[in-house]
Formats: sequence, C-alpha cells, structure tokens
Amino acid sequence: MNREDWAHLVGGIVEVRLNGTLIRVGRVIQATADSSMLWTEADAVEQRTLYSKACGYEVRPRYALGGVGRY
Repeated sequence: MNREDWAHLVGGIVEVRLNGTLIRVGRVIQATADSSMLWTEADAVEQRTLYSKACGYEVRPRYALGGVGRY
C-alpha cells in the first residue's frame, strides 16, 4: 500500500509523525478523497484531530480495520 494514500486508512490504526517524530497513534475516522487530510478519533487522552500533508504530517499504518492483520 502506498503510504501517501490516506483515503484507504479509514478504520485503521496509524502512527502520525511530524519531522520523523511520533506525534500520535490513533484510529482514522475520516479522510479526504484526495488523501490530503485525515482525522483521528478522540480517545481517553486526545481529542479528535485533523492532520494535513500540507503541514508536513506523515501517516504510517499500524493495523488494519478491526485490528485484524497488518497493512
């Protein structure tokens, strides 16, 4: 899978990085069709958050939808 294709990550667990530094691990709840932005769901510690490629964020898949298998 192409790491640049964020639209296919909805439902999966991802690592969000900025300048190589891990910012967050979370589940993707929505992404734009052009893969320019995605949202991670809120959890016990973090709020729902929007990340944009234009701001330099990178997203790396960790687990597939439902946690079954790996990307």
